Amino acid sequence: MVAPLITRQPFKTLFILLSSLYTGIRIPFWIVYFIPSFLRQHPQWSYRQALGVRIVSAFLKTLSQAEHGKATPLKGNASKGWVVIQPARAAAYTGVVSKDKQTKPQPLGGTWYPETLKKYTGGDIVLHIHGGAFVVGDGRQGDSGFTAKMILKHTSATHAFFPQYRLSSNGARFPAALQDVISSYCYLTETLEIPADKITISGDSAGANLSMSLLRYIADEPEAKLPGVGCAWLWSPWVDPGKSLITDSPYFSSNRHTDYLNDEFGSWGARTYSPRPETGIALSHPNICFIGTAFATQTPLFFSIGECEALCADMTRVYQEFKAIPGNKVELQVQSKAVHDIVLVGQIVGFENEAAVAAVAANKFLESCK
Repeated sequence: MVAPLITRQPFKTLFILLSSLYTGIRIPFWIVYFIPSFLRQHPQWSYRQALGVRIVSAFLKTLSQAEHGKATPLKGNASKGWVVIQPARAAAYTGVVSKDKQTKPQPLGGTWYPETLKKYTGGDIVLHIHGGAFVVGDGRQGDSGFTAKMILKHTSATHAFFPQYRLSSNGARFPAALQDVISSYCYLTETLEIPADKITISGDSAGANLSMSLLRYIADEPEAKLPGVGCAWLWSPWVDPGKSLITDSPYFSSNRHTDYLNDEFGSWGARTYSPRPETGIALSHPNICFIGTAFATQTPLFFSIGECEALCADMTRVYQEFKAIPGNKVELQVQSKAVHDIVLVGQIVGFENEAAVAAVAANKFLESCK
């Protein structure tokens, strides 16, 4: 399939400039329009929330239409917790992550918060996988600093590691990102020798999808010999990326007017993340789609979703399916009036307080699992 002109240079830059100009022209209108509360997307939202959600939605649409991703270099600032880690032992990558012969484990970077952990001396450690529909984001301060702040301020975690996994916008289809998550987990459990029961796997949106994918991988591939994770925090998990490619009906069938997500963003992420056909793996694979594919896990699962999320119904269904399996410990926290992935964008769209409430609830769940 030939890529649209606006995804190729110099047309991409021109489109982004014109689209940004168009958004800039509309912002003064939105500034006035959202003054009456009854005109806001949700009548109980603040003025800042209504305006923030509308601007972010416009930004995401432009980014997605132009398919404007960014490179993820291995260079970083060591003083700010940046490290480069190597792939784990070969046996750690088997089954579903070994079927694509073109995709091999590679070195990857990651950011430690509040500082690099060089030797484990105790305490709870968080492995956080950032969101961004598999196409944007990098886990560094500028992208994930707010998430790290919420985790370290409101939970018992002493350190959090945010890996910079390969993005599908750069051609890294499934299972590249999952390979990087496996490498990151082995880095914690094998290189730093952190006990698995002291690690919480945390992920937002597409990152939560990858977190669940790791748990599924651990359950399905015992020959990889990866220990079970102590706990999982799943913030607004993207549970069915493949649905965004359905063309005969809108993907976001519920709450589509009270969220900043749009069809273009989901479609871009799902299409580029799709496994290569020769692997025999599709987006409906149980390591990618979690609707109707719940599994038994010893890892306690904490789902945190927003009441106003476009994907709220799908996430609630997955929670119910996991909870129905005997032996699973699962909890759902629905944040009133909140949009998608507030632990990532809460500071941008005005949901900082709601993000803090969600983080406190996640920590309470973690403490109950000890």
